[in-house]
Amino acid sequence: MKALVTGGAGFIGSHLVEELVRLGHEVVVIDNLSSGRIENLSTVSSRIEIVEADLSKNLDWERYFGGIDWVFHLAALADIVPSIQDPDSYFASNVNGTYNLVRASQKAGVKRLIYVASSSCYGIPEQIPTPETEPLKPQYPYALTKNIGEQIVMHWGCVYKINVISLRLFNVYGPRSRTSGTYGAVFGVFLAQK
Repeated sequence: MKALVTGGAGFIGSHLVEELVRLGHEVVVIDNLSSGRIENLSTVSSRIEIVEADLSKNLDWERYFGGIDWVFHLAALADIVPSIQDPDSYFASNVNGTYNLVRASQKAGVKRLIYVASSSCYGIPEQIPTPETEPLKPQYPYALTKNIGEQIVMHWGCVYKINVISLRLFNVYGPRSRTSGTYGAVFGVFLAQK
């Protein structure tokens, strides 16, 4: 299989890329390196193609979709507080970038598109553990833009018959998760302290 991973130099994306390579798949990574780091791919960098590009901007990156079987879309701006301070950037990245990605996937005839959504779409849920049927209440621009991205992906799946899956992740943590910065993930900070 030939896979394309957006945000593949990030915390979650880099682990996914390593696993795809371990399983023997051909991998292309597209990342603008705004939060991802090339060092996260050091164990597989000689066996993958890395493209530095921003999905929300010019579409020069579309050519890398040729022959792709599966697309894993993890690229996004994350964090709540910065999304309140700069909603324009979040809409550009998480909405426009996702729209551009589904259009490129459709044109290239990819077999499957996996979108990494966010549990933030539930706001503060009434039920914990939170089922998928919990009402959506995005409270911040980050949550709203990730939810709009999910709707775009699911809509394209229905209208254009693309095989799509959306995963709403909750508080992912582990090796290579952020442990510093003003908005570092709390689990990453706990791991660093450990």
